[in-house]
This record gives sequence, C-alpha cells and structure tokens, in this order.
Amino acid sequence: MKKNPKYKIGVVYFDDIHIVPHFIGPVKAFFNDPDFETHILTHQGENDFLFESLERLHLPPDLVKQLPTYGYRRIVERIKGRKIPSPYYLFKKHRKKLLGEFDVLIFNDINHEFLHRNRQGDHPRFVLLMHGAGDGEYLIGNRYRDAVSKFDLITTSGPKITDYFGKMNLPQTQIVACGYQKFDVIDESVKHRFFDNDKPVVLYNPHFKRNLSSWYRFGLRILEFFYRNKDFNLIFAPHINLFNKRGFLKPEIIPQKYFEAANIRIDLGGKHSVNMDYTLAADIYLGDVSSQIYEFLYRLRPAVFINTHKKDWQNDPHYAHWQTGKVIDDLENLNRLLQTASQWHKDYTDKQKELMAYTFRPVNKGEASENIKRAVKALLTNNSRR
Repeated sequence: MKKNPKYKIGVVYFDDIHIVPHFIGPVKAFFNDPDFETHILTHQGENDFLFESLERLHLPPDLVKQLPTYGYRRIVERIKGRKIPSPYYLFKKHRKKLLGEFDVLIFNDINHEFLHRNRQGDHPRFVLLMHGAGDGEYLIGNRYRDAVSKFDLITTSGPKITDYFGKMNLPQTQIVACGYQKFDVIDESVKHRFFDNDKPVVLYNPHFKRNLSSWYRFGLRILEFFYRNKDFNLIFAPHINLFNKRGFLKPEIIPQKYFEAANIRIDLGGKHSVNMDYTLAADIYLGDVSSQIYEFLYRLRPAVFINTHKKDWQNDPHYAHWQTGKVIDDLENLNRLLQTASQWHKDYTDKQKELMAYTFRPVNKGEASENIKRAVKALLTNNSRR
C-alpha cells in the first residue's frame, strides 16, 4: 500500500470483458503515480480476463475488490441466466462505500444514474472514459446527453467524439481528448495465427442491435459462403452482446458444421474478440456499423460493409466509416470483392488515414492512459465547482 496517497480512485467495472481493455491502461498509469490509490470495483464471479490483464501489465491482483450483490438477487439472476449481476443492485447495495470512500469514480458506461441521484454535491467526482470510437447514432439524443452531462470529466479518443459532445453544448472544460487508451495495452509482439494455412483471413464483425446489424438477415448465409469457399479463412467474432446479452441470441442457432469447419473460427465473446487480436490478425474486414472498424484500421487494410437496411448513408456522419471501403446491399458480389481486395483497397487508403486522424488524437503508445491520468489529476486539483 502506498504511503499517504492524495486521492483514492475507484474504477467501476460491472460489465462484460470487452470493457477491460478500455480501463486497464489508465489503471496502470494511476497505480504508478504515488498520488493515487487505485481500486477496481467489480462483481463477484468469473473475472479471469481481468486478472490475466493485470498480470500481463505486472499489476497486483489485490487491486480488484469483488463486491457481492444481495442474496436474493443471486437467486433471481441464476434463474434468469444472467452472467453478470445487475449493476443497479450493486450500486444500491454498495452506495455508501462507493460514494463515501473514493475521491473519483471512473466509469466506461453511462449506467451511473443511481449513484448520481445519491451523490452529495460533486463528491466523489465522476469520470467517463469513453469506450469504442465509432460513429454511432447513440451519441445523439436527449437521453444520452442528459446522462453524459452529469459527469465531471469525459475523456475521448480524439476530435471526432469531442465534436459530437460539442454539438450537445457540453462545457468544453468537461471534455478532454486523450487518445485511445485501448491502443496502449494491445500486444503487437506476436501476430496470432488462428489457422494452419496462409490463406487470407476475413473478420466478420456484425453489430448486435437488430436495426443496425447485418447478422439477422445475412449472418448464416455468410457462414455458409465461407463454409463452401475454401479460398478464405473466416473469423466470426460479433459484438460481444449479440450472443451474450440477455434477450439476444443463443449460440445454438448456429449449425454445428460451422464450428467444425477448418477454415472458420467462431468466437462469440472470448478474450481474442475484445483485445484486438482478431482485428490485428485479419486481412479483410467484413461488417456493418461496429466501432471495431477503427480498431481494424490501426493497420490500413481492405474493408467491406453490408448495407442491410438500405440506408441512405453517403451524407450521414454516423456512417462515415463506410467511406473507408466497399459498401454492398447483398452478398452477390462478395466473392469478387474479396478476391480483388488488394487491388481496390488503394482507392480507400487516403480516406482511411483521414478518418483515423479525426477519430484518434495522435499519441505514442502509453500516452493516452497518461493523458487520462493527468486530466483526472487536473480535475481534482482545480478548486472550481460546477
């Protein structure tokens, strides 16, 4: 334990594993600063990926505080098949601890409303670390604006998200573009080989929301396409919520033959699907509106997008990423586009560079997390009150 730290940080993690890479870099930055005492506040249960991430960054496991939910809620959630306890009841049960013991609570999502209603004044300070860096329509609307406006500090990946919040008329002092902290913790030392051949690897990464996703109309047809077409390998790694979020899909709807195909890898929510191993290993991206396209473009490569819902997208900023590759309305030309990807990709590299520069503040590896730490320290040392 550090001697006389000035500030006590609580990183709230009541979510799936895809959130871990978005806060673990800043946790290391806080841990290495003697001014901070840092705790990761999470649910009881399976947290293997969290502890594995801590070990990889040489951070001690005792940073993690696993908070129990109510006894009756454990029974309810077992009956409902929830893998993760309801955040609302965790907030409710541990309200006094969360609001009384920490100088800062850090969130990666906007599910803090219960705590906000019970916070006295502006203590502890609430900080939102944005996760993902897409162009999604969730960034507009009164509900989202009301939720984010209650944070004392919002850190973003770069000018794009900062501009979105600027259009909401949020105070500019409330928003700091720090870079994309997930890039700080990716492991580039080894390029994972998920297949025992050198054929091109396609990553199919559909969104989970029915009104946005290509999966519901085309998903099984895409799996069948690659099952029959051995010229390519396929990694099917959808947004983790498609098959893991309560009320969405069951893995049983996917025929077993696709799991057994030598050129198809199906991952419905494992660590490789959230730590950028797949986005770094693939040669071609296939998807719709997932923000993972910007993680894929960490290295510029061909991308194909499926316009399932006949969206008039060309002048819509929420579909700006579709300018980085080919857009198709059906699967008729998919094989031709995949076969010729290396030829047409050069037509899109300038746009890919442009949107990456707009999405991510350019920083060296490790600096985004340090920028977040500095922004939090500035928040704490500023005597002004909103």
